[in-house]
Amino acid sequence: MFHLSKNNSLKNTSDIDAVFKSGQKISSELISLYYVESSGKTLKTAFSVGKKSHSLASTRNKLKRLMKEAFRLNAGGILGDVVNYDFVFVYFGSDKVSFVQVEECVKSLLLSFRKKVLS
Repeated sequence: MFHLSKNNSLKNTSDIDAVFKSGQKISSELISLYYVESSGKTLKTAFSVGKKSHSLASTRNKLKRLMKEAFRLNAGGILGDVVNYDFVFVYFGSDKVSFVQVEECVKSLLLSFRKKVLS
């Protein structure tokens, strides 16, 4: 299992903008993963849900919690010792979904990322 802490959180606006501007993108059916290689020694992540598709803050927060938990459960096994990357997960689906659907999307994104980075 991967441990999500404040040290692994991507909070700086300029860092997040750099991921979107110069990073690469992988998409699944509900979630997109933007990633860029960073100079740091840790894997940093951010999670986002758009206001236009989900106007209630409680819905956005629940979707972010689902993505965080799916990432936490699967990142350790799939990514292993891959470090020095910044990730931004963006939920673009318009419906509320179950944890199983979110977990499948996150898993497929992490596996696709691993294939691209290691090959």
